[in-house]
Amino acid sequence: MKLLQRLMEEAPSVVARDDLETLLWADERPDGDALRSHLYKLRQAIDRPFDSPLIHTVHRIGYRIAEDAR
Repeated sequence: MKLLQRLMEEAPSVVARDDLETLLWADERPDGDALRSHLYKLRQAIDRPFDSPLIHTVHRIGYRIAEDAR
């Protein structure tokens, strides 16, 4: 829930991957792609009923919610 909340609060701005990892895990960031796994599950939950995805990946920077989703 924290992940979606932060993306919505910052929409349509990009939220840096590091910022999201800090939000979720503070100083104990996980190895691997835990954030990507969480985003995959979030996308499955909120993107499915729509014609276009609401969560966008900004390559090498972070993630954002589509501007028209607010």
